[in-house]
Amino acid sequence: MVTRETVLKVAELSKLRLDESKIDAFTEQFSQLLAYIGEIDTMNLDGVEPLVHITESTNVFREDVPHTSLSRDEALSNAPKRNEGFFKVPKVLG
Repeated sequence: MVTRETVLKVAELSKLRLDESKIDAFTEQFSQLLAYIGEIDTMNLDGVEPLVHITESTNVFREDVPHTSLSRDEALSNAPKRNEGFFKVPKVLG
């Protein structure tokens, strides 16, 4: 059973502000959710393998083959602005 204190603690850990009027509703909803999840305990899961991935695919990425990288001049060749070998961008933080 989920208590009001449990809901307040979860809200605090989640950095959520709950209205007093909503706390009781959340308490009931959390209780229902945990009861629904608890139904898994009543199922016969013998022989059911844990699901790691939804598909059978295993490494779908390309091979990691080393190659030469761009030189600094090549990398900066299309930069609209540069400053002493670096990309020059607008100031973001004050």
